Amino acid sequence: MDYLVADENCRIALRELMFTTFKTDWLKDYTKLYKKVSVQPSQYLPIIANANFDGVNYHFIGEFHMVYQRVMQDLTN
Repeated sequence: MDYLVADENCRIALRELMFTTFKTDWLKDYTKLYKKVSVQPSQYLPIIANANFDGVNYHFIGEFHMVYQRVMQDLTN
């Protein structure tokens, strides 16, 4: 995975969320990105952001992952 590209795509997604009122559409639009930046080490462990590579922390990947999960949770509760 190209972390720099994914980090930039996550930054764009977060910016778009600030201006949308259609959260379900935003989730649909960015499902593929969410899956791309997520890992689940085991079926018994939670899904986490794959935001670290070679000693570098990609901030927008981590933030996008957290926000995506929060929006998904808000819409299902």
